Amino acid sequence: MARKSQSKSNSRSASSAKSTRKVHPKRTGIVWGVFVGAMTFAGGVLMLGDGWQGIPAVRVAEQSAAQSPVAIEPGRWQAIVIHHSASAAGTVDEITRQHAAWGLPSLGYHFVIGNGNGEPDGSLAIGPRWHSQDAGAHVAARAAGATPDAAWFNQNAIGICLVGNGERREFTDAQMKTLVALVKDLQQTCGIPDSAVILHSDLVEVASPGRFFPRAQLAFELAN
Repeated sequence: MARKSQSKSNSRSASSAKSTRKVHPKRTGIVWGVFVGAMTFAGGVLMLGDGWQGIPAVRVAEQSAAQSPVAIEPGRWQAIVIHHSASAAGTVDEITRQHAAWGLPSLGYHFVIGNGNGEPDGSLAIGPRWHSQDAGAHVAARAAGATPDAAWFNQNAIGICLVGNGERREFTDAQMKTLVALVKDLQQTCGIPDSAVILHSDLVEVASPGRFFPRAQLAFELAN
């Protein structure tokens, strides 16, 4: 969660937001961080049967995941950051109220994926910031000197939150299917490479989305 991030990043000018085009966190994206692991994992993932596969990206688009009343400007979104809610259960309304208590004007994430405890398992909720194509408020303050800084990520990265606590248990198959389909759809729509799909913990010293988040399997899914 990005308690320290404020909606101030919305006021950053387009020119300053685009002045840093290259994403370079301490580990650049999921794929770079687990390349070797994903390659060795490939033989095993095929034995999982259905696994996460089976939901084409087009089905996410049909739910308006990559659609917005405001036109998506080419190059507007340059990264995707994945988070967890750090709670066993939760609804979009509850997360929105929590963000409001932190002083945010609206839900800080662009998308929320339910786990069956509060929201239907694998359900996709589209936040008001995506509908209006506004900057998010989901990346916490980074260490001094880290480039790009948190404001850049909030301005240029799409925030996706999985309801659940990845430090305590795995996310559901339905959640991961929706996540993979959503990320692929957003990548295609916005031109975001696999190397710019990042976990929040890759950027700052936080647990989100947790040690049980299947980084290697996601890297494999995105590469295929």
